[in-house]
Parts: sequence; structure tokens; C-alpha cells
Amino acid sequence: MKNTFAGVIAIAFAVAAWQVPMAAQDQGQGRGGRAGGAPAEENFPTAEQFAGSKEAQAHVAAAMKIGGSDMADTAKWFCTATGPQRVALARQAQGLPRLPTVQEGPIKLFDNLTYIGFNDVGAWVVPTSAGLILFDTLNTTDDAMKVIEPEMMKAGFDPAQIKYILVGHGHADHFGGASYLQMKYHAKVLAAMPDWAAIQRGGRGGAAPGLTPDMDVTDGQKLTLGDTTLTLIRLPGHTPGTIGMIVPAKYRGQTHNVAVMSGTQMPTQASLDAFKHVFNDELKKANVETFFGSHPDILMNSLTAMQSIRDSYPTGTHPLLLSKNKADRYMDIVLECARARLAAQGRLTSTN
Repeated sequence: MKNTFAGVIAIAFAVAAWQVPMAAQDQGQGRGGRAGGAPAEENFPTAEQFAGSKEAQAHVAAAMKIGGSDMADTAKWFCTATGPQRVALARQAQGLPRLPTVQEGPIKLFDNLTYIGFNDVGAWVVPTSAGLILFDTLNTTDDAMKVIEPEMMKAGFDPAQIKYILVGHGHADHFGGASYLQMKYHAKVLAAMPDWAAIQRGGRGGAAPGLTPDMDVTDGQKLTLGDTTLTLIRLPGHTPGTIGMIVPAKYRGQTHNVAVMSGTQMPTQASLDAFKHVFNDELKKANVETFFGSHPDILMNSLTAMQSIRDSYPTGTHPLLLSKNKADRYMDIVLECARARLAAQGRLTSTN
């Protein structure tokens, strides 16, 4: 049964960051899964290490203080030994059977930002006056042909107008359809160079035959197409070349900056420092008001919230926008919880 818009508004008050139980997701190599468990770059502390570390729990307490009464659920969501986990991993850890992966269909979250793809992994379409920018391309050429192209057309977009493809990081559930789209539509492909070797050898879970880089992504880089300028950001952690973008999203005649991030893992002090720079020096200064991920139910684009907006595009206050104070605190909580995980492993060398 579909959720009503009013019902999700009620959830918003109860769960400050729209983090609700995670949606169905496949555990295999495709569809955003991880064959054999988490990759080596995401070595988490055990639950016992996390709970037993006084230093880690001090950072948890700091996150809870930042959260206060209105964002306590956000702090609880991020401050665990692993941080937010996609449902396939959580079920695998509990010895539960897989849940089916269900195609979602296009969801217009803002006037110029649409999600297409699956419950477990998606792509983002940014329409401009001079064509389309596509962030991520799902798992395979087959997905590009049977999901991306028809869903774009269903949403009113012409795939032939794809001018740029941004690859969030070097795992196949993000670049799998890129070579097909690049060759068919002559779109320029951008990715961070640290991940190009992984992309060209197939990344995790698949190959990208014929995919060639057109442009590196550098931190703070501007990408302009027609009337729209994106700010690209580097987010090393999940992979060395994980990226994101700040989208000037339109809603009711106003522009609201939205961060779309292809990964928020911070398994090292260096990755924590990189995120601290991006959050404090870029996202806060840009007055980013909400945070989306390529995988729903990690950040603020929960399936419940997106389903509500698909059912009834909002006409009043947008349910996924935070005040400046809450958005800044959201980022501070994410950083404190990352510090807690590093501290539990004895790997936190600086809190500055």
C-alpha cells in the first residue's frame, strides 16, 4: 500500500532525518550488492569494540548532544559500529533471507532533480536548458536499456539529450550502464581519476567495455550546462575516487542546494579530514539543505519519503529540506559518529 503524503509528514516529525527501515535490496554482485561482504576499505570496529571504547562513546555522546531532542534519531542512526547499512548487509549479518529488489520508477524530488532506478540503487537526472546531466548509471548495459532509457522517457526526458555522465565511484552498480550510454549518445563521462583503473577493469561486480574517461573530477570543480551549474566534490572513503555533487534544485520558484553523495564512509583519518573539509568549507558555505545518496535509506532520501513525493508532489513546505541549523548539525553528527568508529579501532589521530 502506498504511503500518503500526510503520513510521511508525520514520520518527519518523529524521525528527524527521514531515516526509516531500509528497503529491499539484492545481496549479489549486481543491484548494488557486495559479494562476500564489505570490501576491505570499509573495515568497521566490532560492536564490542565500539561499545567498550571510552573514547568512541565520548564521540557518541558529543553527537547526541549536537542532535539534542529534535535530531536524536539522526545521531542514533549514524552512531553505530558500522554506521547506516544497506538492508542486504543488515539481513546478511542477521542470517535472514534476501529480499527481492523491486524497480521503483521515476520520482521527481525537485523540479529539476529526478531519481530513476531501483529500491536499492538509483541514478539522478538533472535537466538543464541545454540538455541532461546523469549521475550514475545502474548495474549493467541491460539496466541502461531497460530501466534508464524508458524511465527517463516516462519522466519526460529524452535520453539523446544526455550531455554529461557523472560516475559516483568505481563499483559496477554505479558505472555499469555508462559505456552503452556514452557510445550511443556521445555523452562525456566524468569520474575521479583514482577510480578509473577500477572502472576499466570492471570495478566490483562487472565490466565497462569501451568506457573511456573524458574528464577528471576535482574537488570544488564547477560543471555548467545551459542554465545550471553543479559543484562537484571529492569524498574519498568508500573508494579513493568517490564523488558527489551540489545541485541547485528548484522548488516553487526558489533554489535550494542539495548534496548528492555516492558514499559517506570515512574508514581512515585522511577520509575523515576530507569529509570535514567538504562539509565545513563547501556544503555549509553553500547552505546545502538536504542530503541524498545513490542508495536510498542511508541519507535523507528514504524510500518512504520518495514514495510519498511520487504519490503527491509537495505543494507546501518541501518535506526533505532542513533549516540551516539542522543541516549543519546533520553534518556535524555524521563527523562525530565517524570519529567514534575510528576511535574504537585506535585509528583516530586528530579530532580537529
